[in-house]
Amino acid sequence: MTETQKGMLAAAGAYTIFGFSYLFSKMALDVTEPMILLCARFTVTFLVLNLLVAARVLRLDLRGKSLWGPILLGILQPVLYFILENYGLKYTTTSFTGMISAISPIFTAALGALLLRERPTGRQWIGIAVSILGVVLVSVGGTGGRNTVGGCICLLAAYFVGSFYSLYVRKLSKKFTPFELTYVMFTVGFVFFAVLAFAQYRGETVGMLRSALEHGEFIASILYLGGVASCGAYMLANYSLSRLTVARSTIFGNFGTVVSVLAGVVIMGDEFTWVSAISFALIMGGIWIVNHFARSSENT
Repeated sequence: MTETQKGMLAAAGAYTIFGFSYLFSKMALDVTEPMILLCARFTVTFLVLNLLVAARVLRLDLRGKSLWGPILLGILQPVLYFILENYGLKYTTTSFTGMISAISPIFTAALGALLLRERPTGRQWIGIAVSILGVVLVSVGGTGGRNTVGGCICLLAAYFVGSFYSLYVRKLSKKFTPFELTYVMFTVGFVFFAVLAFAQYRGETVGMLRSALEHGEFIASILYLGGVASCGAYMLANYSLSRLTVARSTIFGNFGTVVSVLAGVVIMGDEFTWVSAISFALIMGGIWIVNHFARSSENT
């Protein structure tokens, strides 16, 4: 298996995990506030990462390396991104979330072309457009509800920050392993969200956490989000970005929409329609085009 194929497989794995994240985030936000969820999530993440190091499952060697880059990466993701995304999810509908998330590959590909000189080919731009059309189509039939201006702005800003994160990982991957980047990122996230939660709710923080932990769906959510999504998916995503251009890696983000909708059908009993089938075909076709018509130098 080539390094490119490994990068594509890692991206598919990462965004499959991310696809379930929306479902678990919504479940947890039904019983608690965004900052309490983020505090609990990244506490679990920090504990899991250190268990992996202590058990020598993964190697961590940061000696002699400047950590300012990874710390800045941690401020972008998870700090800024998750604050913006969680408040955006809380105050927008699922359909709007899906449509806005589809714009992220455009942001990322454009910034990659401008800042990293990773210019997609004409056919790759077509593939990006086809995949985005699939996401928009499947999102039109989403659940009802009301979008607030603040929620819309938060989501737009979140995906813009996510694009910068992808570019910065490409740069830092020359000096750090995917696990090292993931470890520093989520150490920053753990410290920041723990401090922010206690600063925001003060003496009520522990009580709010205890109340949330009385709900089985909250426990399941933080175990999945903190252990599987934060640790596993981000290591896979960071690995993918170290092997693929940002356009090729992040286009798999739309595959997460397919997983998210299928999770709703299988787990929540949502309806699967012919529109869903067409949307999935467009999304997968777009992903194939972007990766199949990459420049030959990218496949070496």
